[in-house]
Amino acid sequence: MTADRAPSGIAVAPLVEVENLSHVYEDAGSSVTALRHVELRLRPGERMAIMGRTGGGKTTLLSILGGLETPTSGRVTVAGHDLTRLSRRERDAFRRRVVGYVWQDAERGLLPELSVLQNVLLPMLAEPASQHQRQRFALQLLEALRLRPLANSRLGDLTAAETQRLALAVALANRPLLLLADELTAVLDWPAGGELMGDLVTMLQASATAAIVVSHDRRVQRYVDHVLVIKDGVSGPAAETAPALAERG
Repeated sequence: MTADRAPSGIAVAPLVEVENLSHVYEDAGSSVTALRHVELRLRPGERMAIMGRTGGGKTTLLSILGGLETPTSGRVTVAGHDLTRLSRRERDAFRRRVVGYVWQDAERGLLPELSVLQNVLLPMLAEPASQHQRQRFALQLLEALRLRPLANSRLGDLTAAETQRLALAVALANRPLLLLADELTAVLDWPAGGELMGDLVTMLQASATAAIVVSHDRRVQRYVDHVLVIKDGVSGPAAETAPALAERG
């Protein structure tokens, strides 16, 4: 498969490649097909929204891309890692170093006994950086996500919007190549959701981090470069592209 071409003419290999991906859940002698022959490609620094109705397979696809599940068939490559062939140790390292993950339940990846700042610092502890460097970057993340004044607060003191922002800061703490976010704005009203997406885009552009965001809200499309629709486990392009939506405002 040939590499994509950047506008400058320099070859840019895809960061994410999904080819003919299918996934079947087996339970007590019955089977449910969650994904069928899904195709996806994303270059470094690009943003994609995966859209579709509840139960259509969006979260399953995100879980596979995050190394949380292994597909039944097909090929999945992220940053050169073949996710169908990783050992458990390799998979753990992939999840620590390559991807950042925001769960649909944002609190799932957070520790309520720690402060906001401590939650962001925790994923950095295994990294070869000084305490000063970790602290500085954690505070930069909180500043970019409008959480700096809440650095010493606990999870129980945060609003739903602030909790989503904290989950995002934690997911970005290890400077991942790819951010995966499941229904990032679902619990927010749209002014808050739009503000969060705008702040996220600014951060992603500054760090050249790619992102795949699962959402059922069409307004998310204006913040991404590509849109993939999953319907009954099958992928296809959106009726309107992200640039077209952006032009409409």
